[in-house]
Amino acid sequence: MDRTKQVDLQKIIEQCIAQDRKYQKLLYERYFGIMMKIAIRYTENWDEAMEVVNTGFHKIFTKIADYEGLGSFEGWMKRIVINTSLDYLKKSQSKNIELDDRVAFDSNYFIDNDAISDFSVEDILKTVQSLPPMTRAVFNLYVLEGYKHHDISVELGISEGTSHWHLQNARKLLQAKLKRF
Repeated sequence: MDRTKQVDLQKIIEQCIAQDRKYQKLLYERYFGIMMKIAIRYTENWDEAMEVVNTGFHKIFTKIADYEGLGSFEGWMKRIVINTSLDYLKKSQSKNIELDDRVAFDSNYFIDNDAISDFSVEDILKTVQSLPPMTRAVFNLYVLEGYKHHDISVELGISEGTSHWHLQNARKLLQAKLKRF
């Protein structure tokens, strides 16, 4: 049996609050894969995702005493890694495109999504990673995390119309890129 699974999660949390390095390592090992899957969706490559995950775990370790036991601990950690991914994106984003909200609803941006079922998860992930950073973030937040455009606009500091545009642009770009496979 994996030694990280043998130790009770509550004990790991308590020892991480006490800043015990051994238990921090156990927590890191137990949740690294899950957090990496989140980070890789928001970044362009493995190195950037590693930076996000490590920064996220640093935040987890420094804020672990703030976890109040409401909801799942894993969900609490995922939220931190998602927010860390968004912070990384905002920091690395050189410019934001601000659009008139009316443009977001242009019919040229609405795409039929039936073709997506013909591709592997790896093909889709690789294609999503190739999207421009802000478009990729909006797509991930809306499609994978279930955020609404209002929440995305608040989180990323863009208008709702710009959020709509990025989502439709992502769909358009994904369709074009996946047609090449």
